[in-house]
Amino acid sequence: MEKNQTDQTADLRYRLLAAAHAVLEEDGHGGLALREVARRAGVSAMAPYRHFDNREALLAELAAQGFDRLADALTAAGVDAEGRSLAQAMAYIGFARKNPGLFRLMFGPMDATQKARLQPAAAHAHAQLAAGVQRDLARARWAIVHGLACLIIDQRLAIDDGDTIEDVVRRTVGVAGLAGEDHSPVA
Repeated sequence: MEKNQTDQTADLRYRLLAAAHAVLEEDGHGGLALREVARRAGVSAMAPYRHFDNREALLAELAAQGFDRLADALTAAGVDAEGRSLAQAMAYIGFARKNPGLFRLMFGPMDATQKARLQPAAAHAHAQLAAGVQRDLARARWAIVHGLACLIIDQRLAIDDGDTIEDVVRRTVGVAGLAGEDHSPVA
């Protein structure tokens, strides 16, 4: 395959994934159809099948990329050891707020093939959350931060006038003891 053709193939794959992410955020998991993805990417209805066997394969790739992006956000937030728990909590929730459809896809039900495809990316993101923390504590921290993220993106968390999301997260993380003296990452 020539370099130009390889570049075009990579570009088409990128355009399809970007279009799929846009559809996912606008219409949700149930509204994502390969025909609509192709239309938004400006290609024929059959073009997505050159890169993805089916809709589920496209969704698995989107979710895997989501886990990679989440891991990157958590790694970036963890650079400053001072207040690392809060920084990672904010990064996790910030990711969910910017990408609610993708976040729901990443943590939603999936078949065995999708789970197998996501395992390496999900494990990497979880490793960023659990770095340096005992396993049970890591689970507890992740449950609290993940629950907050879900409540926020589903608009089920009451936020008082004058408060910001960061204020609510800071207080919740503090009350739960996640921003204690050890400054361990949230998990």
